[in-house]
Amino acid sequence: MPRAASGPLPPTPESVTIPTFKVTSKQTGTAQVPATSAFYYAGIQSLWLWWKVDLKLLGQYLEPVGLTPYDFGGKTGAVNLNFFNATSFYGRGSQGNLGIGGFNETEVNIVAFAEKVGALVPQGISLESYLARGEQTKRVGNYRLWVACDDPIAVAFGRQLYFENKFLTSYEYVVPSPNNPGVTTWSWTCYESAEKRSKTIYSADVDLGGQAAVSSNISEWIDISYDQATRRPVASRRNYFGMHELWYPLKSRGAVRISIGNSRLPMRRDLDRLIGTAVPVAVQHFASPTCIGEAGAYYLDL
Repeated sequence: MPRAASGPLPPTPESVTIPTFKVTSKQTGTAQVPATSAFYYAGIQSLWLWWKVDLKLLGQYLEPVGLTPYDFGGKTGAVNLNFFNATSFYGRGSQGNLGIGGFNETEVNIVAFAEKVGALVPQGISLESYLARGEQTKRVGNYRLWVACDDPIAVAFGRQLYFENKFLTSYEYVVPSPNNPGVTTWSWTCYESAEKRSKTIYSADVDLGGQAAVSSNISEWIDISYDQATRRPVASRRNYFGMHELWYPLKSRGAVRISIGNSRLPMRRDLDRLIGTAVPVAVQHFASPTCIGEAGAYYLDL
């Protein structure tokens, strides 16, 4: 029930009813769009969860693709899981294609550098320093072992422009947002496909209440993939136009809860092998600023 009107403000409902849909649509064809030398996001909110992982285990994933895990000390490297919500303007729309991409992704990343330039990579950087300031030669970056995305257009761009190991999936999530007032925690589930929702790859819950963040500037991030045709690692530079928030070290062991799912996909298997039940050591967050705010309605005839 809407609240009773008082003064110049009309009654507002406690919630808004929106339609939901059963996803049954099938691809009917393809279209050609211009390829660009960069991909631009209109908005994004990213949350990175960080683990320290044994170097030998990481090497098993990286050596076949010409990469080396970065040693953050104690014979450990780093893995991060990046869950983000993003949108972009494609500049071309048509019936059945809005031309505006809203998509959610998980990147499973291993911090690495190309083996052939190892002599040029500075050593001795701690994980805390890396998360706060990055690595200034920009030879160290995130090798995208897996990318799970719920938008087929973003999957196409990622695979064709950036050589990502990317596949189509689906999500359910509740995260902080100016349009989701009162929510201060993150909760999401990654399913194994876009239409079959019975099996999950993983799920996560993050509650950082009571823990203070510090500002950090790791951008620009170096994203690394692998070109199967030339058998060479490739990289791209991702610039975040703003500051990050960093929680390091995490004060509560229960701040982040990860549940590995029951899917048979290799991404689930690798998550189990790389992080399993280990406790993450850090969390990073970035949210692009809101560009427009429309205030609530009011009676104009008073």
